[in-house]
Amino acid sequence: MHTPIHQIRQDLLSQRASFARSPQFDSAYTHFLSHFHQFLLQEAQTYQAIAFCWPYRDELDLREPLREWQSSNSDRYLLLPKVRADRQLSFYTWSDSDPLVHNAYGIAEPDPTASGVQAKNPDCILIPCVGWLNYQNRYWRLGYGGGYFDRTIASLKQAGHRFTTVGIAFDWQALGLDRWTPEAHDQALDLVITNTGIYRNSIKS
Repeated sequence: MHTPIHQIRQDLLSQRASFARSPQFDSAYTHFLSHFHQFLLQEAQTYQAIAFCWPYRDELDLREPLREWQSSNSDRYLLLPKVRADRQLSFYTWSDSDPLVHNAYGIAEPDPTASGVQAKNPDCILIPCVGWLNYQNRYWRLGYGGGYFDRTIASLKQAGHRFTTVGIAFDWQALGLDRWTPEAHDQALDLVITNTGIYRNSIKS
């Protein structure tokens, strides 16, 4: 019998908090950044807009390498998600000078009313993982349980928008099928980037 999914999430979040304060974190983060830079120099060269999440609850901070990616080309944009009433996400442009607001979860979001902030669809969405899984030649993300990214990804695909989804994680967050199996509503990731490498789906969604 599987451990209840809420318990798995709680255990992983507790482990992530402990790991972020452990002696092993700096080395793992350095190795992660090496692979993330590789991704930005290769796949991301063709992207115009990358969406990422403002770091929350010990999530990896991607802001510095993403600023470098954006600043190397004036036609590039960084986007942040904003929670909508229908429990999906909209994406808005962000720069260091733009104000942020905090949603009901305490997560920093863009302010759509601020001067210069624009709604824009991403070419790539970087999504922090609570856990991740290799299953049926695809990579899957276990998130916080709200389903915001799954609904948003499904909606964007249905609208015909083409984009890449990238899970952000450490290798120790990988799960086995004895702990979790994706459900029908779960959306597969195109890539997962960890401290040990860049893992690509063999099946393109």
